[in-house]
Amino acid sequence: MIEWLEPLQIPIIRNSLIGLMLAGGMFSLLGVVVISLNLTGLRFTLMHVGLLGAAVGISLGISPTTGAFILIIIISGLLGTIGDRLQLSVNSLSGLFMTGSLAVAFLILARSGVPAMEVFGIFAGSILFLTTVDLVVIASLGLLILSVFFFGFREIQLTLVDKDLAKSLGVPVGLIHLIIFLLLGSAVAFALKLVGALLVDSVLLLPAMAALPLTSGLKSALFLTSLFGMLSSTSGFLLALRFDLPVGASVAVSGTGILLLSLLVQRRNRK
Repeated sequence: MIEWLEPLQIPIIRNSLIGLMLAGGMFSLLGVVVISLNLTGLRFTLMHVGLLGAAVGISLGISPTTGAFILIIIISGLLGTIGDRLQLSVNSLSGLFMTGSLAVAFLILARSGVPAMEVFGIFAGSILFLTTVDLVVIASLGLLILSVFFFGFREIQLTLVDKDLAKSLGVPVGLIHLIIFLLLGSAVAFALKLVGALLVDSVLLLPAMAALPLTSGLKSALFLTSLFGMLSSTSGFLLALRFDLPVGASVAVSGTGILLLSLLVQRRNRK
C-alpha cells in the first residue's frame, strides 16, 4: 500500500472517510432544493442556532454537539411551519433567528461562565471522532433523504417549478417544506461535526452549485450533485491525508475547484 494511505487502516481515519463520502453523496442533494428555493441564507441561520445550542448544551452538562443538534432540529421545524402562518418569508424569519440565537448565545456565555472556546469548537468540526454509531446515523439520514427524493420526486419537482401551481394540483407544499427543512436541519447538524460550521457549504451547497449550471432537469441535477459531492469529499480527504492538512478546509478547496471547472465548462458551452 502507498505509504501515505496507510492511516486508512486505522478505524477512526477510515470512519472519517466513509462519513464524508456518505454526506457528500447524499446530504448534498438538499443543496439542489436550497438553491432552487432561494434558501441559501437558511443554512447560515442554522449554524448560528447551532452555536446557541452548543452554549445551552454545555451549560446543562451535555455535549455541545448534542445541544447544537437538538436546537437546530427544533428551529428547522419551526421555520418549516410558521412562515406561511405568519405570512413572513423564510429569509425574514431566518434573520430573526440568526440574530436572536447569536445574542442569546453571548448572554449565556457572559452569565453562566461557559468556556467560549468549547462553544466555538463547533466551528472547527470533529470528524476524527466519528463513531460507528455516528456512521449508522449519517447513513440512515442519507437513505432517508434519498427516499424522500425517490418517492416524492414529482411533488418536489412541481414545488420547485411553481409553488402555487403545485398547490392547485393538490400537492402538499407545506408538508414538503417541513420535511425539507427538517432534513436540512439534520444535515447541517451532522455537517457541523464533519467539517465545522464555517465550511458546511462545502458539503451542502458547492456540489449543487457546480451541478445545476450543467443540467436542465431535476433528475440529472440530483445525480450530478451526488457525484460531485462524493468526488469533492473523497478527494478533499485524500488531499488532507497526503499533505497533512485540515480535512474541512481540504474538502472545501476540492469543492471550490469542481465549481470553478463547472463554471468554465458552462462558459465554454455558451460560446
